[in-house]
Amino acid sequence: MTKPKILLLVTAYLLSRIVNLTSMPVFGDEAIYVRWAQLIKNVPSLRFVPLSDGKQPLFMWLNSLTLRIFTDPLFAGRIISVIAGLATIILLIFISKHFFNRQLSLITAIIYLCLPFTFFFDRMALADNLLSFFGLASLLISLLLAQHPRPLLSLLLGLTLGLAWITKSPAVFFIVLSATNFFLFNFKNYRQIHLIILPVIFAFFFYNLLRLSPEFHLLASRNLDYIWSLKDILSHPLDPLIPHLGAVVTVYYHYLSLSLIISAILGLFLYFKNNRPSRYFWLILSWWILPLLADCAFTKVFTARYVLYTLPPLLILIALGVSQFSRYRLFPFLLFIILIPNIIWIKNMSFRPFTAVIPPSESGYLRDWTSGWGIREASVYFKSRAKEANIIVGTEGFFGTLPNGLQIYTDHVNQLTVIGTGVDIHQVPPELINAKNYGDEVYLLFNASRLKLTPDDFSKLKLIQSWIKPDGDSLLLLQL
Repeated sequence: MTKPKILLLVTAYLLSRIVNLTSMPVFGDEAIYVRWAQLIKNVPSLRFVPLSDGKQPLFMWLNSLTLRIFTDPLFAGRIISVIAGLATIILLIFISKHFFNRQLSLITAIIYLCLPFTFFFDRMALADNLLSFFGLASLLISLLLAQHPRPLLSLLLGLTLGLAWITKSPAVFFIVLSATNFFLFNFKNYRQIHLIILPVIFAFFFYNLLRLSPEFHLLASRNLDYIWSLKDILSHPLDPLIPHLGAVVTVYYHYLSLSLIISAILGLFLYFKNNRPSRYFWLILSWWILPLLADCAFTKVFTARYVLYTLPPLLILIALGVSQFSRYRLFPFLLFIILIPNIIWIKNMSFRPFTAVIPPSESGYLRDWTSGWGIREASVYFKSRAKEANIIVGTEGFFGTLPNGLQIYTDHVNQLTVIGTGVDIHQVPPELINAKNYGDEVYLLFNASRLKLTPDDFSKLKLIQSWIKPDGDSLLLLQL
């Protein structure tokens, strides 16, 4: 691919991802991660605070740096995923060109650019996009190391695997698959085995640096909240495998589009008919299918972002299928037709997220209590009131969308305190009543569906403002 084309793709990518980057409200996990990043920025000794909930901290460490550059905390968090997505599309271009052909690199990049799956998570302040980048980087470096065993590539692979492992736990798949790549190319060359052992040791070293935190043990214990044990899987091997595979099909249908899936399947049929697939094809296939099957078999709850890191290898395969039609003169027009549903979806998500359609497993991003519609607007009101009085805000829950979503927008605001009060409260908490009696301005910020106050308590509250959500629920701002 020529430099002008790469520059054009990069420009199109940045425009599509950065424009209206914060049009979708803060999501529950985003609120938690950005709040942790703020704490790390404000108090460096809290650099391991994510481990208190069993989460690796690299994303939050990076976010603590971007918070020093951007004033909008949600933008500061989401820009990390934008950058990770840009790095991913560049790696896809290189891999497609180096192991296949130049034309495939352009098709892969265009598909990535116009894919709802990548567009959505390129714009979320979550660690999954960063993990996806490290996964693709591990694939590339491990293949280069397998081809050309060099100490420098070995060290670079170790660094990549280590950074991936302090991003999210599924990075263990990258370690296993990287070693597999090396042995498949060098199964007779035992003298070079140290070049794959070294990166594995390096990755373990990086991960074990987290032992500096006394809460390191929570990484393992919290993983058990998300995955079934091997004993459990053996007792019911098809559950959750089959239901989760069904969820994968649904997610692919919404996030890839039916037109792209059908085109890729037909194209891959032609590819197998006319070509003998190289070992690079099978290795890239394994980097997609094996972790995906493992996730479906072992995870207790399925959501698209949990399998996002398996997507880049799949995109290369999809592009390989679609490229089989490039022999036809009208191929550019055909590719545009194939991607029209995706382009329309991306436009709606960017400019009208309130009405966007997403898979059922992803509804929490835009609907339900996990979506943060109205939080930014409520923070503006609280900041204006904090200039005149001491403000106490009681919010739904103790962490997550509320109160963390409000805290990220009111960090360092004097005379404003955010207090989590629990879920489904049936009376105004005594501490808020005491604050009111003390002379503070006291508010409640709750989703209407989760506020179970008695009529008597409701009569003590004044509705200041409400913000409706796509599912009909509302975020209520009430003053005591």
